[in-house]
Formats: sequence, C-alpha cells, structure tokens
Amino acid sequence: MIETGDAPAGWQGVRYWRLHGTPRIYHSAYGPQRLQALSRLLTRSIQDGIPTWCIFDNTASGHTTSDGLCLLDLHPQHFQP
Repeated sequence: MIETGDAPAGWQGVRYWRLHGTPRIYHSAYGPQRLQALSRLLTRSIQDGIPTWCIFDNTASGHTTSDGLCLLDLHPQHFQP
C-alpha cells in the first residue's frame, strides 16, 4: 500500500495522486507491488466515474518514465494521448 496516498482529500470532483518517490523522495522507484496497489486505487476511482490523475514526480533518478510505463502496462485502456 502507498502510505498516505490511499485516500484523496478535499473536493471529490477530481482525484489526483502526485507521487514523489519513496523511501527517498524524488529518487526512489515504486516497484511492481506498489504500482499494482496504486493501479487498484486508480481503477476504483475511475469506476466511481471520477476524473482521475496520477503524476509521477520521482524524476531525480529517472524513475518517472519506467514507473509510468509499468502502470500503463497494467491498464493500457487508460492511455490518453
């Protein structure tokens, strides 16, 4: 489970996750298990009919792209050009 990232707060018209990397902020990759957990959260949000965003900000060591592509591999139907 992604710590403190499982329950969006505030206005529920949009759900937004911004992921900075853990345990080392901006550097750490999330790995398959965490991305699968995130995928389940995002899927539930989408199924609720709520516009859902996920932004990876773990850019310092270049993990943003690989984490994003791994998440997209789990749910390619959510790709938006």
